[in-house]
Order: sequence, then structure tokens, then C-alpha cells
Amino acid sequence: MSLFKFLKRNSKKYPKKAALVINDEEYTYQEFFKLVQNIILVLKKNKISNNNIVLLVEDNSLSHVLCLFALSYINACIVPASTYYSFEHLKKLAEITKVDTIISSSKYCLFFKNKLKIKNVISTNKTKKLPYLFNFTKFKNLDSKKIDTKKNYIISMSSGSTGNPKPIIFSQDTKIQRFFLMKKLYNIDFRDKITLTCPLDHSLGMRILFLSVLSGATIIIMNKFLPEKYINLVKKHSITFSILVANQIYNIARDKHLLKNFHLKKGLVSASATLNKSIKKIILKQGINLFEMYGASEIGTVTSINLKKEEKSLKSVGKIYNKFIKIGILSKNNKILPKNKIGEIICKTPGIFKGYLGSRKINQEAFYNKFFKTGDIGYLDKKGFLYFLGRKKNIIRRSGITIFPEDIENILLTDKKVKEVAVLGKQKNMSDFIYFFVKKEKNINQDYIQKVCLKKLSTFQLPNKIFIVDSLPKSILGKTNTNKLKKYLV
Repeated sequence: MSLFKFLKRNSKKYPKKAALVINDEEYTYQEFFKLVQNIILVLKKNKISNNNIVLLVEDNSLSHVLCLFALSYINACIVPASTYYSFEHLKKLAEITKVDTIISSSKYCLFFKNKLKIKNVISTNKTKKLPYLFNFTKFKNLDSKKIDTKKNYIISMSSGSTGNPKPIIFSQDTKIQRFFLMKKLYNIDFRDKITLTCPLDHSLGMRILFLSVLSGATIIIMNKFLPEKYINLVKKHSITFSILVANQIYNIARDKHLLKNFHLKKGLVSASATLNKSIKKIILKQGINLFEMYGASEIGTVTSINLKKEEKSLKSVGKIYNKFIKIGILSKNNKILPKNKIGEIICKTPGIFKGYLGSRKINQEAFYNKFFKTGDIGYLDKKGFLYFLGRKKNIIRRSGITIFPEDIENILLTDKKVKEVAVLGKQKNMSDFIYFFVKKEKNINQDYIQKVCLKKLSTFQLPNKIFIVDSLPKSILGKTNTNKLKKYLV
């Protein structure tokens, strides 16, 4: 079944029920479906077809959501992007993916029309110069035509936090398989109210959107995550379920005022990066079902753990939750390792991506016997619990000892004054040097961090140099972009 058919089914099943809440505007499933059909007619009128590759430059807006469903009906391929990106970044993205159509506000449309000579443009704001996305003339119900759900539907970029971002290809089938897996895992149904706080141009944002809409639940969409605003939405709408990235959870857990008003009936999922133990305990004290998960854009969610029920396994990122998901640990010599042995995490899942765009070699290198090589280091214990230790590219070796930067970061974050930190290594003179980047806060200076280090870290973990910086560069999901910090390592 296609995304369009799911939406059509829910418009009949829950016609008067709220589907979307965005910018304080509420849309029922019936209204939502009608808007999608209107958008389809506008797209067709402007000759958008299944042959087009569409750059969709929008924030978490109504037009973004509508286009994701409307373009799925047309069977066009979408390259989702955000207005947070620079024009140069968008231009590069369009060239890599061979975009021939753009849907965005008029300033982006005009830029691409003039710079890249893209003729097929549709503006999401009204202007005399360009076709308008919401230029509805007459409405008609559209048939649920047969849609090729295996065709390229989304080309999304990997985070690129430790290397160059890669264009990831998804089909509608991929997105729908992930929906079924997550729905069952977290027991989501039409009674749930779910927040969307991460960008819709990212795989995780789309996963949350489809989880909610395809389940018949209500989704409350935030354009930008602000801790206080989020807590107010939780209270106002009686939110039952949230998926937040690690830094969003840190912001809430460290504010007692926000924390006392933080309640979720069904649960909270921590995504993108593992939480440190102290933060997990703070959230659990709220009586919230806290789920830690492990996954990636390429494979979706592959393990999960309810830490409220498994407090003894606070360091784990969970177990496989579906019989069709497979996990292994791979040695340097491409051998499958036994339990409790450390190596690269490899996964196979029904929600696996179609591949990377444009490079046969990269696609070949990304897999081992149809298992995706995550680039993450970890191990499986005898009970089947997975433990994530860090990124393969980030490993530091000093005096024969393997050091995971993530371990050091989590230790430093146990200090109440340290809000953000990143640890990097670089080989110099046949030895690995360790560098700490700490976000500037009140009473935070090099002397203070040095004292924290001597108190909490082992000798082999101590830094060669400490940088106090105004801010740490972040990906759209809040991961520290270590690539951008490497310029300091001279």
C-alpha cells in the first residue's frame, strides 16, 4: 500500500480527528487529505510527473508535509532540504542529485531559476512572478491509482558528522516498512499525540511524520525546538509520545522547572546519540518510559530498550525487537565475532535503504553479505543486548590503548557546569594527541576543565590541549560536526 492510500484510508476512518497541528492551526484527516489532493492537481497542472527530481526547500511547514504526500502520488523523486542550508550548499545538493524542479519560497525558486537555469519552479508563497503551490481552482477526488512503491521516492543526505555526507536513496516501501516496525515497537495507535521536533528533511523527521499519520494519530509539529515551548505543547495537547535527539533531552533534564512539567503517558525515545547514565536516571525519576534506540538513516531503528524495565542495562542501546532484523559484529578481517567481542556493528533490516546515489564502489564497500556496515564500534552480550562504544573513524589509540571519545565526553558531562563537549584525536609524531572542545559557560575556563579532567579521567584519557569555544558546530539533528572542528588541529 502506498503513502497516499494510507492517508486516504485514515481520512475515511478518522475524518473529524486532528491529523496535524502546526503553527497553532489544526487540520483534520479529512481536511489534510483534501489539501493533498489539491496540491496534486496544482503539481500536475505545472507538469510535475514521475520523471522529475524535485528539490523541496522548506522548514517544518504545512507545505513540506503536503508535498511529501502529494509527490508520493505523482511518483516523483524528492530531495528534501531546509532553509537552514546556505545557497551554496543547496546548489551543490541540486547538482549532485540532478534536480530539475524546485518547490520552495520565491527567493529560493528565483535563485535556482537564475543560477542553475531550472525552469520548473513552484513557489510556496504567493507571487506574480512564479506558479503558486496553493493556487487551487476546483477540487476533485483522485483515484488511488497503482503507485510503484519500489521506485526512488526520497534522496536524503547522511549527517556527515564524521565525514562527507552521502546521498541516501529511499523508496516508499522503505518508509512504510519502517512505519510498521516502529508502530509495533512503541504500540502507537490513533489515540496517540506525537511531537515532531526534528527537521522534516532528515530521515528521522520523516519517520516520525509517517509513524503518526499512518497510525491515525495526531502530530504536533514544531519548526524549531525550544525547550520551554516544547514542554508547553506537551501540557497543552496532552502529548503521549515523543522522539527527541540527545541534546534536546539534555536541555530538559538540566532544567528543574521544565522537568517538573514533563510527563508522557506512553514514552520518550532518545535518538541520534546515546545519553549518559546520569541523564537517563533523571528522566526515569519522572516515571517516564525512556527508550534508548540504536539505528542510522540507512537502516532505521534496529534495537530498542525500555530503560524503565531494564534499569540494570542502562549502558545498553537495546535488543533486536523484530525477528526480521539481524545484527552482527564484524572483525577487521571481515569475520563474524562471538558474543562480548568488540568490532564493527553490521545490520540487516526490512527498512534498509536502496543504496547511495551515484557510486557503485561506495555501495559495495557499505555492505558485507547484504549486511550494512554502520561504521560504529560495539559488541553484543550473551543476552543479546547491544552496546555502542563509538564511531570507527573517531577511535583514538594512545600507548596501545583504544580510547573512545564518546566515553570521555560522557564522563565530562557528569559535571554540572559542563553543558557541551567534543573530544577529537589526531596522530602527531607517531602518537595520538587528544583535544577537548568545551562550550563556553559561566565559570568554565581551561583551569576548571583541567581540574575536572584530573578528578574524573584516567591518565591515558587526559587531553594534550583544551579549547574553550563559543559554540560547537552541529548537524541538523544536534550531533556535533567533528569535521568542522578539525581545522583547529594543526
